[in-house]
Amino acid sequence: GNRDGHLVLPAASAAEAEEAACGALAALGLPARAMVDCGYGAGCTTPQEQAAAAAAVAARVADGDGRVCGVVLSAFLKPGRQEIGAQPSQLQFGLSVTEPCLGWEDALATLEALAAAVAARRRASPPPVGRSESMPRAPFRELGAIEQTDNLRVQTIRPLLSPACAIEEVELPLQSKRLVLRARCDISAVVQGDSDRLLVLAGPPAVHDPSEAMEYAARLAALAAELESELLVVMAVNLSRSSSDADDDDAAAPGGGWAGLVTDPRLDGSVDMNSGFRAARRLLLDIAQLGLPTAVEYVDTITPQFVADLASYALVGSRQAGSRAHRELASGLSTPVGFQGGASSADAAVDAVRSAASGHAFLSVSKQGVAGIVQTTGNRDCHLVL
Repeated sequence: GNRDGHLVLPAASAAEAEEAACGALAALGLPARAMVDCGYGAGCTTPQEQAAAAAAVAARVADGDGRVCGVVLSAFLKPGRQEIGAQPSQLQFGLSVTEPCLGWEDALATLEALAAAVAARRRASPPPVGRSESMPRAPFRELGAIEQTDNLRVQTIRPLLSPACAIEEVELPLQSKRLVLRARCDISAVVQGDSDRLLVLAGPPAVHDPSEAMEYAARLAALAAELESELLVVMAVNLSRSSSDADDDDAAAPGGGWAGLVTDPRLDGSVDMNSGFRAARRLLLDIAQLGLPTAVEYVDTITPQFVADLASYALVGSRQAGSRAHRELASGLSTPVGFQGGASSADAAVDAVRSAASGHAFLSVSKQGVAGIVQTTGNRDCHLVL
């Protein structure tokens, strides 16, 4: 099971809703702690509103609020956003092409304020000590067979690189594997309440340019090391459009109908997913080699087979929190998983945390790209993001 499932609640959620959500967790015997989402789509539509929401969270932490275990920020190199337009080569460097973000300077000030708040909370209340083993060894089995059928309503099916081949092409070295596992254990300690640090996920809502993402990662890695006593900083490297913010086919949403780095790595509608998965693995590996752990939001249930070995944290958006497939997926992931609560209710996310803590049996795809029957032990590191 996953003891680190937790809520991610929107910053705009009412105090009564947050109280009810944490009470529901406590009634289930789960930690009554949650992350607060100050990013775009959580009631904060501008960088200024996001910064104000994060400042309010810092004030709560400084006042000793022990329910807050983390913060989500939409942050990148430059503040705001831009349209992709007809010529992707003309895009401004370091500016989001989807939702508006905090710029680097505002994000820096926000992280320093959060670190100071943790230090104040720590002075008022000593950190907890002692914990049980978070990730006991458990077997994982896959059984399956390939079946081919006609697809009468499918326009085309192109061959997809198997996860095993993608992993072999961009393999995780031993030092980076140690970083990934250590970060997973540290995150588990935070969401379980065994560490009084704040977990901070920071990064653009969707990565569109790996070179820009690497510049941001280099800055964030240095800052993370500086603030590591109070903050556990993880870079959000979202490879697909977050369905918590906009439907992938919603042309009126920020960024239009662009589906993300994996689906459309050249921002030209070519749907070259093979190149997208290769680019995604290279990016996640490069960030790991900076010593910075990464978080990935899983919009679908196939992408994890390609990148899960590189990630230290997984996020499931509020629209997927009620999805049986995503709950089953979370029950078998080797990372802590945050389920986002909705703006009006966190009931689906709370139920997802409960469900993912138990074992499941379901159909999925193996690393070899073969359909299989997957049986999981459950993930006790699932939690709420409010």
